[in-house]
Amino acid sequence: MGYGRNALWLAEQGYAVEGWESDRRYLREARREARRRIREAVAKHLFRTRGNTGKLACHQGDFTRARFRGPYEVIVIGNVLHQVRRSHALRVLRRARAALAPAGRLFLLVKLTSDRHFRRVQADPNWEPVRGERNTFCSRRRGWMLSALEPGEVRAALRGLRIRHWREVTSRSEWEEGERACPEFAEGVTHRVAEVVAEKRRERMPFDRLPSTEFPSASLRASRAGRVSASLRQRSARSPS
Repeated sequence: MGYGRNALWLAEQGYAVEGWESDRRYLREARREARRRIREAVAKHLFRTRGNTGKLACHQGDFTRARFRGPYEVIVIGNVLHQVRRSHALRVLRRARAALAPAGRLFLLVKLTSDRHFRRVQADPNWEPVRGERNTFCSRRRGWMLSALEPGEVRAALRGLRIRHWREVTSRSEWEEGERACPEFAEGVTHRVAEVVAEKRRERMPFDRLPSTEFPSASLRASRAGRVSASLRQRSARSPS
């Protein structure tokens, strides 16, 4: 979750948001910023359209072990999966797929094995392969983890979802803290990533539960009339006499 840039934006739109972060510093800052921004948004009545208060629940812990409660309308997995083992990254994708609500969408940014920095790490003696893992390395000096996924692995983990958007791009890292701490990052770090938007299909009603199609237009008109009349009764009840 980091400082909660994506989570805070979603909360401002009125979503009830859950976020995971293992670093207490980031979590503390995200909670502080969330309280400030949500108070401002409520004061401006920005949450009325979605009918909720735009809450943000921040959880401290390892997101790769978290159980996604769901179902969620939106799941955002930013540029974070490369910081964990490859097998754990794939597990997160499978859990996210299962936690989506029908018509829910997953927004994903994931590092690919064609990334220039990742290939440089593969040949760097300061990084060693993690036993039992493919495309996963650990820094000998700092203990950092770095992994990458192949496009086919990402698509396989999202099998069953409809890929609405897939684009492979190269972007520069915004991680200034790491660039200051590590000489090897002095030139900056670029990411070869896949931008993915995947959608869970709507559940189809079983054939034996389908409504009668003998007079579909009449049934539809009656249903709409019932909703309209109920709405009018509520309005009249609230109106002053």
